[in-house]
Amino acid sequence: ENGEEDMMMDSVQTSSVPEDLTELGKCLMKHEDICMLLLTLSFTSLSWKDATNCNRTASMVCWTLLRQVAAGNLLPEAVTWFFTSVLRALQVHGQHEPCNLTLSQLAMVIYENLRPRYVELRGVMIQIPNINIQALDQFDQKLMDPGVQKPTEKKRKDQFRKLLAGTIGKALCEQFRKEVHIRNLPSLFKRPKQDKDVVDSEVEGLASLFSPENISL
Repeated sequence: ENGEEDMMMDSVQTSSVPEDLTELGKCLMKHEDICMLLLTLSFTSLSWKDATNCNRTASMVCWTLLRQVAAGNLLPEAVTWFFTSVLRALQVHGQHEPCNLTLSQLAMVIYENLRPRYVELRGVMIQIPNINIQALDQFDQKLMDPGVQKPTEKKRKDQFRKLLAGTIGKALCEQFRKEVHIRNLPSLFKRPKQDKDVVDSEVEGLASLFSPENISL
């Protein structure tokens, strides 16, 4: 099972490093209106009820576009919205392993690149249900402190996925399923009466024939 997961993570890693934008794409991203339209559409579509679209957009589009403007002066509200959109997509598609991997990696890339400048991202993380605050502090320390040796990429992915575990929602087929609780039912069968030994019954029958009462008769 671990081997299959490693293979999936490797495939996600290779597909999550798309080629850079063409010159036309870079030119379009310099226009603020077009840039925000493309970013808004890409991150919003992550939560559509389409797992295939989510997987492809998360692995090939979102960070490719956001990286073009990440070095600029993005508003904290915009950064928070981008990151929250990924977490919302995890709630919708996180139960599907391929989407879980691509969305978790996208969230980690955004967090690692923008967290040093935007403390607001930590504010989003601490709102995740059942998150381990101590583990988040350790992740931040290793990310922010240049003197601390950073763990390997695979280990960071595993740690970050554990931090995001509380965002995973139920599959659509399970959201409206009514849980059935069955109480302990009484026994359906009566215990069979213990059969008397045939030999004993015959002996008792013969003895009754020769009882004093019957002899007197």
